[in-house]
Amino acid sequence: MLSSTVTGKTKAELAATLSTWSALEALSPATYDAPHDLVYGDRSRVIRFEDGPLPWTIPTKPPQGKQIFYSVVLGSMLMDTATKALIKVFGDDEARVSLSKKRAVAAEILLDKDGVVLAEKAITVSSFPWALPLALQLKLKELGNWPTVEEELQSGLDAIVHRIDSDSKPIPLDISTMEWANQWLVEKCQVPNGLIERPTFVLCHYYPIGSKTQPEALLLNSFFLHDLARVARHVKNETAPTSVLRYLGAITENNPLDVLKDKVLLEEAVAPTKTPAAKWPAGEGRSLVMLQQAAVNLVGQELNGKEGLLAVNGPPGTGKTTLLRDVVAMCVLERAIAMSAFDDPKDAFTKTEERVEAGKTSFDIYRLDDSLKGHEMLVASSNNKAVENVSKELPAEGAVSYSRDQLSYFKSISDLVHGPRKQEQEEAQEGITPEPVKTWGLIAAVLGNKGNRSAFWKAFWWNEDRSFRTYLKTVLGHSVLVEHRDPVTDIVEKRTPEVVLREHPPSSQQAKENWRKERIRFLAVKAEIDAELQALEEVRCLCLVFEESRCKLASREKELEILQTEHDELAVRVETLRKERDQASARYKQASTAWNRHKSSRPGLFARLARTDDARAWKEEADVWRRPLDVATRQLAVSEDGLKKAERARSFASAKAQVFETDLERERGQFATQSQIISEHRIRLGGRIVDEEKFQEGHVSWNQSTPWVTEALNAKRESLFIAALDLHHAFIDAAASKILHNLGALQVSSTGMQKNEEWRKLLGDLWSTLFLVVPVLSTTFASVERMLGDLPPSTLGWLLIDEAGQATPQSAVGAILRAKRTIAVGDPLQIQPVVSLPERLNADICDFFKVKELDWTAPAASTQTLVDRASRYQSSFEAVAGERRVGLPLLVHRRCQNPMFTISNKIAYAGQMVQVVGSRKLDVEDVLGPSTWIDVEGTADSKWSPAEGKAVIDLLTRLVSTIENPDVFVISPFRIVVHEMTRFLQGRPDLMRRFSHDCTQWLKDRVGTIHTFQGREADTVILLLGAPAESQNGAREWAARTPNILNVAVSRARQNLYVVGSWRAWSSVGLACHMSNELPNRIDIDGLAL
Repeated sequence: MLSSTVTGKTKAELAATLSTWSALEALSPATYDAPHDLVYGDRSRVIRFEDGPLPWTIPTKPPQGKQIFYSVVLGSMLMDTATKALIKVFGDDEARVSLSKKRAVAAEILLDKDGVVLAEKAITVSSFPWALPLALQLKLKELGNWPTVEEELQSGLDAIVHRIDSDSKPIPLDISTMEWANQWLVEKCQVPNGLIERPTFVLCHYYPIGSKTQPEALLLNSFFLHDLARVARHVKNETAPTSVLRYLGAITENNPLDVLKDKVLLEEAVAPTKTPAAKWPAGEGRSLVMLQQAAVNLVGQELNGKEGLLAVNGPPGTGKTTLLRDVVAMCVLERAIAMSAFDDPKDAFTKTEERVEAGKTSFDIYRLDDSLKGHEMLVASSNNKAVENVSKELPAEGAVSYSRDQLSYFKSISDLVHGPRKQEQEEAQEGITPEPVKTWGLIAAVLGNKGNRSAFWKAFWWNEDRSFRTYLKTVLGHSVLVEHRDPVTDIVEKRTPEVVLREHPPSSQQAKENWRKERIRFLAVKAEIDAELQALEEVRCLCLVFEESRCKLASREKELEILQTEHDELAVRVETLRKERDQASARYKQASTAWNRHKSSRPGLFARLARTDDARAWKEEADVWRRPLDVATRQLAVSEDGLKKAERARSFASAKAQVFETDLERERGQFATQSQIISEHRIRLGGRIVDEEKFQEGHVSWNQSTPWVTEALNAKRESLFIAALDLHHAFIDAAASKILHNLGALQVSSTGMQKNEEWRKLLGDLWSTLFLVVPVLSTTFASVERMLGDLPPSTLGWLLIDEAGQATPQSAVGAILRAKRTIAVGDPLQIQPVVSLPERLNADICDFFKVKELDWTAPAASTQTLVDRASRYQSSFEAVAGERRVGLPLLVHRRCQNPMFTISNKIAYAGQMVQVVGSRKLDVEDVLGPSTWIDVEGTADSKWSPAEGKAVIDLLTRLVSTIENPDVFVISPFRIVVHEMTRFLQGRPDLMRRFSHDCTQWLKDRVGTIHTFQGREADTVILLLGAPAESQNGAREWAARTPNILNVAVSRARQNLYVVGSWRAWSSVGLACHMSNELPNRIDIDGLAL
């Protein structure tokens, strides 16, 4: 039995871990390439000092209906120069990400239209100008003090820039004051010469006239510093949630449960009654396999209604996204069940005394019933692409197998939310830029950075023609006609909004009736499915009893065998004793005859009285003859007694065996009946029964099996998910007024307007209302603090972390703090978290705080490894690099053909993965031959080998000459190789035009480092190794000593893998030997593969 215990890790040790992370983040500021990157790429909003007077000193006309604000960038740190300074002290390493040409804003000052510093929240200071000198001076212990120092620096700058004249009127900021503030900051932080630029430009921001919202400050620091400070306060005050304490290692598992080694545990995990009654509507043939279903079931069992963490470990192509969809379906169902308890959905909302004013409109705030909270699903990742993929895939038409008539959930609004965006919204600094997608419903949306949040609210709330706000107002009977003025005739026409025509909002009365009908339908469908799952559970129980009966019957058969053996032994014993009795009887007869013969010669009475010599002689001889008779008599009595006892024992044993065999025959009949019943169930369920027989089929077979639930029942489970969404829709319609107010209030809060303490306490209710409408929202970790900063701990129901193996441990802390339950999905054996600091600096900071570097800091540690360690369920297996312990494993691989699958399985997963792929495509193989290692021996001054580049050109030329638009990636472990290969290809515009009309975009999408391709796949991958020289063995060791880089490289290829590079230099280095063993070697001469 597993037990959770508080370890010896003290609050001081927890604080040390948080201080370590804070120190690392203090040295990792937000960066930009060019000033216009700070304003979403809009160059017109950047005004350089060299171009003329300060903009607030001359008449400036903002766009119509807008007011203008300014932000002054108070100098920028030169990241390339700063990094070189760090390298000079701490050394360099291969894994570090390059920051060449990037800058980090040192500080920012927000001004109004007149150039006057804003009264509140006007000054933001970066941690980097303060932290860098400390690191260079090896004062690493002080790096954990940033929260205190930040306030001091802000106060100092405020004293400089907030000026008033003799009439107590504020004085606009001028260049000399900016330079004075910049110089004060440089001197205060002791920034070395040449590392910081002077102020040279100002940024413009436009907001609607009358808006109480002021510009959001630029994100200067690490995205995570404020949340790290927030968590540290909770740890200090002993108010940290259980999930955070587990994540930090304050609570650990003594005896984690292993579903790979304990088949009884796995069988229990996939029990029918633990299977959610609803599933994602993926359609027939797309059911979850054993370990996927176990993970979903255990998520529900371990976390539903509780707090905690659970890790799911999924190698490439093992269906992590598929699993997450079923978790989403489970959470939607749980909220629908809570909804169904209300006769009137309006009763789920309780009016508070808080009200939000927004221009001429005001919104009351309603507290949501507790039963409807805790179902929110926030998807987060450090990987922008992963967040985009989840948010785009869930609502995409291709994600479900049902038509619009069968499944549609605010489809037109969803199409708008996920539709095309204007250019200014697409180039958000933090980088999630979803492509337009046709959707089936509003199941998910991308939030996160300011650009995405603004785009979401603009589409979801403010679009008069298609917004959710217009929909709700229609339900409430408000006038929503859209006015259109003809620019030529000046005639105003009124028309019905598109959302009304497409979504057909009901009237309030219709909404009540719809609620009643949908509630009845939902409960009926759920009851039917519950009954079928219970019937399957009874079959499972019968299987368990059958297994017990099998064991009992086998035991009873052995008992009968023992009884029969005992009977047979007694029969032998009887025969032996009978022979002994017969022998004793013969001896008795012989002694008796001799005695009788002697007795017959006995002298007469007078002779005996006279004691004659004959009488005395006879008496003496009588003693001799009598003694054998006495002995024989005694022996015969003993033999007869033993024989009688043995015969009785034999008779008893025979009777006992007969009775036992009669009972056993009855049990055999019962067992045969059970066996027949189970055989019938086994035939009916088509191999879905999970019992000892299933596991005896072997690792490959049981991993591919779908446990218990038939396709017919899965279709009903999918219909329940649809019914649950229909119930959500009806609930929203019936409570439209309350939802309109809460979402209006949340939208106002998203603009950054000031909130009082009572309002802050109700933010959770406002967010829960949005999640009630849009069940899944996504964000990068980088945007969590700005998006959810005021949200109290443990407010959100679920945090689903995707690609957790790529996230640094500290990046997830703020999101985990705000969620009750966390599921981390990822793979530590793919790309590790990206670090920008020298390895030795990372190690020295850990040493200062006495924190184990490999356990708690990137790149060795990640969000995935920490949640793996904190999870109740952990599996272990021996891999090439030693024992690996992970969370709940997923092992069925559906992406790669061989040899890619074999290589990945060997180097990373100890041969545990099971391959389930379709037939091989032969088009590329017919042109380039089967997957191979093309051995190129060329000279190289750097990691780039021109001869290898020519070999790649040859492969691409042959490929595009035969196949139109081939699906191919060119990837390398090294940035310099990618850079030079890109230049090589740019020098062949004739070749590039055959791949795409947009060569620049093709190169961006198709050529890159291995790190940039995680989460992506192509039919064909060309792995360009580089680093052929003997002197570059360190670089080769870096790429091949652990599974991560090679594992990601080979698992990007679905059909074909062509490795280009020096076989001599690479084939025996680290784990590259497995690649060389599986790939045939072809020698390349002058760029022509043989």
